Amino acid sequence: MKGCIQALLFVFLTALLSCTGNGKQPLAGLETNNELPSGKEGTSIKIQRFEQDLFSIDVKRFQEDTTKLRKKYGTFLELYFNRIVRLGGLNNPMFKQNLDGFVHDPDIQSVYQAVQAQFKSLENEQKQIAGAFERYRVLYPDSLIPAIYTMLSGFSYTIVTADSALAIGLDMYLGADSHFYELLGLPNYKKMQMRRERLVNDVVRAYLLSSWEMQDPHHDLVTRMIYQGKILYLSSLLLPEESEASILGYTEKELTWCKENEAKVWSHFIDRKLFYSTDFNDELAYISDGPFTKGFPDEAPARIGVWLGLQLVKSFMIKGDYSPQELMAEKDARKIFSQSKYKPGRAT
Repeated sequence: MKGCIQALLFVFLTALLSCTGNGKQPLAGLETNNELPSGKEGTSIKIQRFEQDLFSIDVKRFQEDTTKLRKKYGTFLELYFNRIVRLGGLNNPMFKQNLDGFVHDPDIQSVYQAVQAQFKSLENEQKQIAGAFERYRVLYPDSLIPAIYTMLSGFSYTIVTADSALAIGLDMYLGADSHFYELLGLPNYKKMQMRRERLVNDVVRAYLLSSWEMQDPHHDLVTRMIYQGKILYLSSLLLPEESEASILGYTEKELTWCKENEAKVWSHFIDRKLFYSTDFNDELAYISDGPFTKGFPDEAPARIGVWLGLQLVKSFMIKGDYSPQELMAEKDARKIFSQSKYKPGRAT
């Protein structure tokens, strides 16, 4: 087991998506019954269990079963086999052998069984995701809502978005105490994000990131901070039951530290002239995930630049009385920065 799981570590480390009353403004008209209309048919969203269909393939009915998979999952099938678990395409002469070896490998079977035990039902997540997408459709009635699948990713991806599909790697949400993550040697800060409670947040954030690519011509730190802040602000509107800490991927203790040290955080960025920095190392230090944020006390959370980006966006929305549509349409992060008039004061 250990050898097989460790063999997946390289893929995990290189492919893992860093997929991120709390002062949220209510969004009128977003009442929902947690059923997502799909076009004119009025059907509701349904999470389809791709991994169950895949692991139900019978080698004796290989052609028949894979044909059914093609019909049900379309182009996602090729994406999954070619790029996620890397078994090769369906037309590969060795595909039948590769797939049979994959689904019957004892170690992979162990992961699959753990996923099935953890996720016997996704009814609650389905309702939350449906509610989020319904709210999104209030804002953007013509938006394309993806088909949602679950998968076994081989510890390589949390969420995959492609074309009209969104796939959830359930093996990435087995809980911080999962012995698989221990075998992979993952640091605690990563394991703490690999919990079922993060799944819905990650789905919504991944969908928004794929729908709203950063188009600002500037490539400085504040641009990236505000881009992340916009995504999180919209996430908070789509998931109103989630706390700000949950939206950020923080514990309540970490969020409390940010609030209590808001002026010091602001002074740190001002004194070091970080906002207009184009140094990639600054992006890594203040935007990327990690055990902490460089230059701050150990109790300060990672991604403190993302937290500050969210505060800038919230201030911009309050000061300017903008709609969510106006926020997302505004491509100039520097305009949001200046018009936010955010200034918590200087730390002493």
